[in-house]
Amino acid sequence: MPILEVSQLGKRFGGLDALSDVDFSVEPGEIIGVIGPNGAGKSTFFNVLSGVMKPSTGKVVFDGRDVTGKKPHRIAQRGLVRTFQGTVLFSDLPVFDNVLVACHIPAHENMVADMLGLPSVRAREAAMRERTEEIIELAGLSAVRDKLAHDLPHGHQRALGVALALATGPKLLCLDEPVTGMNADEIEAMIAFIARIRERGITILLVEHSMKVVMSICERIMVLNFGCKIAEGTPDEVQNDPAVIEAYLGRPDEDVA
Repeated sequence: MPILEVSQLGKRFGGLDALSDVDFSVEPGEIIGVIGPNGAGKSTFFNVLSGVMKPSTGKVVFDGRDVTGKKPHRIAQRGLVRTFQGTVLFSDLPVFDNVLVACHIPAHENMVADMLGLPSVRAREAAMRERTEEIIELAGLSAVRDKLAHDLPHGHQRALGVALALATGPKLLCLDEPVTGMNADEIEAMIAFIARIRERGITILLVEHSMKVVMSICERIMVLNFGCKIAEGTPDEVQNDPAVIEAYLGRPDEDVA
């Protein structure tokens, strides 16, 4: 059973169809890329999935439940969690505290128990601190765990942003342009981080401009152009698809000798 299934998904802005009749599904444990030229509808697709925007038509079913048009925090609580192109961090807190705060988000807090400092609260806090350390190590950030977020280099900030999303306990992690602005070494580190996340059994949906990233880690790719799905398949199938080549490179001029 797919963990995510969208059918006839559409989003209209006035007279513009940013998405049009998109059908798509994701199986548990997959890592799938969504690509397309600028303006293809990739960001709109993520925004509709995560509840940032309500679709004009169609349905989004996640983990067996209809989440179409639900509020973003409700969708995230069910386990569909996304990152954004712009990294959002607690800039004045160290790396450890950033992740620890995110670990508290899915917890069911009991104010009275917290105030009394009951053993159950202390045990829960110890478990969260242990989980925080595990996520920091998974993200490759152990060496900078005590540095303030705003003092980190760009690549580490991007990795920390993914770590915060991971700390909320997603079943499906949607990564929006995770390697934007990175140098070659930072890109390799992020690719390795994403692979480690997938090894934990977390399903990953990736929107990314970098073909190196998409082709190296995705098993299946969906291609959007002008809001429509024009291709879907393995990396080899997609990069050799005439419709995809035309979307990225344009139609050859047959009049040129």
